[in-house]
Amino acid sequence: MAKASTTTSSRTNKAARKRAARETQGAPRSSTRAAAYALSAAREAELLREAESLGDNTVVFPGKLARRVIWSSRIQLAAERDAADLVRTPFPEDEPALTREEIHALRDKIELLRAAQSRWQAAQQRQEQAVAMFKGPAAEAALHRQTLLRFFDLRFKKSPEGQKRLMAIRAGSGDADLVQDVSDLLLLCSEHAEALHKAPRGEADAAARLRELSPLLARMLADKTLSPEAQRSRKLRDAAYTLVVHAERRLRAAAEYWYAGTDKMKDYAPFPVSRGAASTGDGDEEEGEAAAEDGAPEGDASEEGAADGDASEEGATEDGEPNEAEDEG
Repeated sequence: MAKASTTTSSRTNKAARKRAARETQGAPRSSTRAAAYALSAAREAELLREAESLGDNTVVFPGKLARRVIWSSRIQLAAERDAADLVRTPFPEDEPALTREEIHALRDKIELLRAAQSRWQAAQQRQEQAVAMFKGPAAEAALHRQTLLRFFDLRFKKSPEGQKRLMAIRAGSGDADLVQDVSDLLLLCSEHAEALHKAPRGEADAAARLRELSPLLARMLADKTLSPEAQRSRKLRDAAYTLVVHAERRLRAAAEYWYAGTDKMKDYAPFPVSRGAASTGDGDEEEGEAAAEDGAPEGDASEEGAADGDASEEGATEDGEPNEAEDEG
């Protein structure tokens, strides 16, 4: 226990030393404990329209919100510091000139990402709860399904038409198929009610219980599937993240024109994306700040280029869903 405490203390002290060194060198401080900043309703609506205009040209948010916000805030603060140079960057004719308003707007886009991620997480948590609640009734229904299939296998032994109906019931797999199987079995039970009530191995009780479970399973299946509203919140989260990435790349391009080969470029470095398993949470804020200020770890990829479609972050998402077609968790 003492060793763990010593390790944590050492990490915290290391982060503090690095922050102090960076401030001494004139680098912008991380915004972890900056004053609270909130978007106005009008500004949020404006940014949401900009995000929605991206359509499907978005980058999947990879998670690690706390670290990502710290990193983006550092870039924004560096750009505010260097604005006098950056706004004079001679971008090509097909790109608009960089303005102080655009530099400041990155802060708004970071806050939009915070809000959009919160909304998506709320929707995701509701879905996860529904998934967990579905498991018990689904397992019970599967047992009753087997009981009734055994009965009908014997009853339809010489009936090709009946055997085809049983094959159709057995054909699918998954939660939606189970709900449909229950409905199909209940129809068979109503057609063979007299024989079912004479069966000695609990078939009638199984059918009665499935009648109770059928509407419950159908409702729970709908709850565990991402609603259109939840899908929209996830899409907007990714769009908000894309706005942040695009804004950072513009600032980085301007900084490279002015400061390539100097220490200032460290403040504009792209966010490091760890290879391997995706993060499932934001982690400890203090550790996140230390990692963000340390720079890109060895062996990590950066997100540079992700917004152009070669998405180095694609496939490693916080919600475990690499694309929007997978709506069931």
